[in-house]
Amino acid sequence: MSARGGSQGQTMELLDEADLGPPMRLKEALSVRELSSESGMVFEIADEPDENRHAQPQKLFYDDAALISSLSLDGGMYEDDESIVSDGDESEPFQRLAAKMVDVSGDGGVLKMEVKPGVGHCIPDGASVTFHYSAFLEYSDEPFDSTMLREQPERKLLDAGEMIPGLNVAIKTMRRGEKSRFLIQPQYAFGEVGCPPRIPGGERLLYEVHVESVVDRTAADTFEELEEGKQSLTTFKERLEAAQAHHSQGNQHHSEGNLGAAKSSYYRATWIMEYSALKNREEELERGKILIRLRSNLAQIYLELKDPARACTQCKMGLAVTGEHPSAIIAKLYFRYGKAKRLLNNFAEAKKFLLKAKKIKPGWNEITQELEALTQSEEKWAARERFMCQRMFNFSDSSPGPESSSHSTPPSRLMGRPRNKAGSQDKEVKHKSRAC
Repeated sequence: MSARGGSQGQTMELLDEADLGPPMRLKEALSVRELSSESGMVFEIADEPDENRHAQPQKLFYDDAALISSLSLDGGMYEDDESIVSDGDESEPFQRLAAKMVDVSGDGGVLKMEVKPGVGHCIPDGASVTFHYSAFLEYSDEPFDSTMLREQPERKLLDAGEMIPGLNVAIKTMRRGEKSRFLIQPQYAFGEVGCPPRIPGGERLLYEVHVESVVDRTAADTFEELEEGKQSLTTFKERLEAAQAHHSQGNQHHSEGNLGAAKSSYYRATWIMEYSALKNREEELERGKILIRLRSNLAQIYLELKDPARACTQCKMGLAVTGEHPSAIIAKLYFRYGKAKRLLNNFAEAKKFLLKAKKIKPGWNEITQELEALTQSEEKWAARERFMCQRMFNFSDSSPGPESSSHSTPPSRLMGRPRNKAGSQDKEVKHKSRAC
């Protein structure tokens, strides 16, 4: 059995739902592009419709039943408010929940209920936010989406179109560490179209959001948007704020394991500070405070990238930064300097820097562990040198002398030099032995 889809310009007879009959299963999926083309397309209906298809239970999107239960509307969302789960109220769950919420969008499109307060100021426009969330449909037994179940938080830029409008509005009302619930109307979510198959059209959504970290990129973005000539005219305060924003962004990249992005952010912050015009001693000290931390962070990045030579360079530049710095950051630089020197097999220098770090921070276990690693590296290196010398001596002892064969080539000729008077060969061997 086959049928032909209509083409543009053709008039199609409208049928009531009763005339259409039950849904039919096709043999192959439809192509929207071909279906909307002028020539239309041919599709075939399966010979044996699956009568039990609608009777089968819907498969859960997630397999962790315990975690789903803790996040579900019955077990997690409403358990702290008896009025919401009251059996005497016949209104819908979202309607009862909305009565307990505050309008944060101004038109009722996004409602908020704070679960756990945060710290600091509200998240600014354009900030980079790392957060966890779980999203629910009304009457659902499981979230249709959850970073908690994926065990991986989201990191998004606000006002960049990376999330639905309602969630963007919601997060901008939050603070770092805050946990809140938001009821988002369709016009702020997926509209009347929805996002099949998980989200039907015209659905209200319930989000539970927990903000983990916030990076305010406003100062950095403002600085980067300036032309190169105008960047040099910015004040020290503007450059400092831009560098701090890049520094925070680098820390976030590093925490996520993105070493390349972290290195780029740290270098950009370093460049902004190195080329700032200073008016007084106070600005010089402020610049030194951030520069020494950036150099220390870059040294750590290079250690993780297995590039100890560049790590040494960053430590040297960090220790040369003028100003009065906390002992902790100086100890870190000495520690990373010593570790880099060990990786370069410069054991004497490594020990010198590690002992300086230990003098500043005697209770730091990582320094003790690194000193133990240094001792092991020295022992391995000494054993390797002994082994190489033994092989060299064994090779020399096994070489045939002039008395072993009348046709053997004298060692002096093997070296490419004319044979000297008697006894010169023995002197040469003794000289080689002293070199070992």
